[in-house]
Amino acid sequence: MKKKLKIGMIIAYVVLILYAVVSLFPFLWSAIVSLTPMRYTENGVTTGTDIMKWPPEINLFKWPPEFFGAPATGENYVQVFKITPYARWILNTIIYAALVTIGHLIFDALGGYAFARLRFPLRDLWFALFLATLMIPGHVTLIPNYNLMVRFGFVNTYYGLFLPKLTGVFGIFLMRQFFMAIPREMEEAARIDGASIIKTYFKVVLPISKPAISALAIYIFVGTWNDFLWPLLMTSRKEMFTLTVGLDFYRTSYYTYWQYMMAASIMMTIPMIIIFLIFQRQFIDTGVSSGVKG
Repeated sequence: MKKKLKIGMIIAYVVLILYAVVSLFPFLWSAIVSLTPMRYTENGVTTGTDIMKWPPEINLFKWPPEFFGAPATGENYVQVFKITPYARWILNTIIYAALVTIGHLIFDALGGYAFARLRFPLRDLWFALFLATLMIPGHVTLIPNYNLMVRFGFVNTYYGLFLPKLTGVFGIFLMRQFFMAIPREMEEAARIDGASIIKTYFKVVLPISKPAISALAIYIFVGTWNDFLWPLLMTSRKEMFTLTVGLDFYRTSYYTYWQYMMAASIMMTIPMIIIFLIFQRQFIDTGVSSGVKG
């Protein structure tokens, strides 16, 4: 029996290692390409290296390592900031993601608590209708939202980016499920002590809901950071681009500057990896607890 368990463990580890290698390969390839120097012709036109050939020429035993027959360099990361307003794109993305995340934390928590604890006419019906909207593809609402932002004059502004994204059914559902798992006795004790519904919400419910709030913040921030379609519709000026939209700036009709694009992609991805590593415990704990009860 123990021998079978060991064989099963070995097979499981082999499968997980292979899955990790396959999953990390695109990121590793992007890092290698981002460190490959650009090449120039005598006319000053950028031609780049043949980074699409296979197998690639990689020599890790030299220093600096050689990729595609050329020594690795960090010049591409510097050039990204020189040839494009990359720092402004970072600022735009941070503002966009932060405002949307704050909006979700406020409105999703309030909506989730209302559906979990408050009693009002047709509460369950309204909640069922809310959940039914999850079956509507998000692309269906793009044109109405865009027309609304155009009428308000919010194109190429931060208002146009974050206002239509301030709340969502998924966040309300997540918070409702978590609130329903909280023992009612805690809130009833606060009400007996004379606390109002609002005071109970802020003094009792929210302090013990930090895991759910942290998980929701991670979901929304990462999703907004990687959002492409809505910023593409709402921004036409280069100064208002987010990082995802700005990546297309390195592609022309005739040539794609892969080294610059990969360098920009790596810098865009690293903050999300750091955030997930820091908050992964809250992320996993809430994913389990929010689906157990309710």
